[in-house]
Amino acid sequence: MAECSININRRTINSIETPECVDVEVGDDVVLKLINNGSPLHVTVSVVNARRFTLFLHENIYLKENMEFHIPIFSTAPTGSFQIEIITGYGIVKESFKVNVHDKEIEIPDVFDEIPSPNPEKSKYLYPLAILSFMIAGWAAYGAGYLYYGYTAGFASVILLSMAVVFAWRCRP
Repeated sequence: MAECSININRRTINSIETPECVDVEVGDDVVLKLINNGSPLHVTVSVVNARRFTLFLHENIYLKENMEFHIPIFSTAPTGSFQIEIITGYGIVKESFKVNVHDKEIEIPDVFDEIPSPNPEKSKYLYPLAILSFMIAGWAAYGAGYLYYGYTAGFASVILLSMAVVFAWRCRP
């Protein structure tokens, strides 16, 4: 949120004191702190060339005391600039200042955590030994299916050989 103080009636009647420019980030508000140092008056706030940045166009304010006035900036606004005009004395006194719209700053940490490797280190002998065990057990069950007639030995061989293939697939480098 970008805040700026605007003094009204400070030097003379209807005098306006504005900053030269204000910087605001995309998606934030420009907050105008209108400070009345004299008697109540009408203040007009309008923007020039701001269609790309905000929906706000024009507002007539009866300023008795101090107040805050918000001008929202689009979250999809491009970088660039526009003018805000402050008018008093029914158009006799006019001051303007520039509003610079910038992209949001992203904080990048100085220290990065180490990213763990997606594949943990695999033992050189454990996986081939397990695959060999599944294959021997599967072929043994397949051979037992010929000696002992039934579905159990046939299903066991298919399951054990399938496990060997899946295990080998998961353990590939």
